[in-house]
Amino acid sequence: MPTGMMSSMPSNSLYSQKNAYLLSALLLVGCQPPTSINEQSATNDSESIDTPFLISSDSVTMTRDYVLNIKQSRYQPSLGLQGNIEPIKQIQLIATHPLVIKQVLVTQGQWVEKGSALLIVRRQATADQQTKTSNSNVSESSASKNLSATEQDNKTLGSKKPVVTINAPNVDTSNQLKPDNTTITNSSADDSNIAINTNKDTVTAEKISQLITVRASFSGRVDNLYAQVGQQMASHTPLLQLSDDTDLRFIATLPIQAEPQLSIGQNVNFTTEGLSDNFTGQVSKLTASSQPNQLRVNIHVINNEVSRGKLLPNMIVTGRVNYGQIEVGAIVPENALHDVDLTPIQKPPYQSLMPLSANVWTIKQDQRLTRQPVEVINYDPSTGQYLIAGISNDSLICLADLPLESAGKKVVIS
Repeated sequence: MPTGMMSSMPSNSLYSQKNAYLLSALLLVGCQPPTSINEQSATNDSESIDTPFLISSDSVTMTRDYVLNIKQSRYQPSLGLQGNIEPIKQIQLIATHPLVIKQVLVTQGQWVEKGSALLIVRRQATADQQTKTSNSNVSESSASKNLSATEQDNKTLGSKKPVVTINAPNVDTSNQLKPDNTTITNSSADDSNIAINTNKDTVTAEKISQLITVRASFSGRVDNLYAQVGQQMASHTPLLQLSDDTDLRFIATLPIQAEPQLSIGQNVNFTTEGLSDNFTGQVSKLTASSQPNQLRVNIHVINNEVSRGKLLPNMIVTGRVNYGQIEVGAIVPENALHDVDLTPIQKPPYQSLMPLSANVWTIKQDQRLTRQPVEVINYDPSTGQYLIAGISNDSLICLADLPLESAGKKVVIS
């Protein structure tokens, strides 16, 4: 065998041995399980794993998906009003002295005309009055003290409805209350009492035995009838409630800050649960509420074919009153809004009584982040988006849920 060929054999043998070793190594690597994506990502920066954006000392880096151009929409500013339907004219008869019911001339639910007889009662004599039967006259100062006591009784009752207080019997040949010998202290039908007092507050036992006929001071319906024939009624006991359910209203309460947006005569559109009709009312009165920083808004229901016979006392109604000029708001998805509970407006009528307060991240023209307060006006269930007020059209909206310390940092789009 030639010398050259013999010298080449060791080289080929060594080459084959190296290939065998390399093939074995590749086979071993191929048999190992593949490295997971999570394990590969673990080698990257931990902050980029937790959030889809990077926050440095002076900047926030994010993708274009987190930047939203403002889409504007016009809307009419309005306030929500909610309350219970009630008659404007309503009174409650209350006995300030013990009485015996002799006759009940009406039934519950009955409509009565003004001046109709309602009850015939007899005032019961007290032991103190029987000892004073010789005193048929009373001094003016004593009468004033007694009247003050009666007025104090009315305040103590605290009735929300006007109260007719039967203070003492009126005596005449027909046994009826008459305007010519009765003093009526009258006030508005809202929250004060109507006290009926006879000319003489101290009477003899003979006069006490006379009957009193109680008559309706206006046309209305007997809502609640508490008195029964033969019943003895203690002082401060309600006898009867009368109301005119043809003339209705509801009273809403708003923050006192809403007063500049309201005025007498403004139209109010409202609905009630269980009825598909839209009803109309007008703001009739604005008064400060007994609650701090609250405003009472009286809405007079327009009596027309739509409301007549459908709206009844104690129905809960919800309406809105428009104010000011048409304004422009921005439409945003839910993830743009922070620090707000949106569930109240995610059901009909998709708008709260007062605008909801929220915060939105915006990007100004200098590319710096600002956390800006806004008002959520309404919700559109067809698009799942919200109309907000308080964003200028020279800004961009950032959809990322950033920490508070991001305010003032520059946005970098990756």
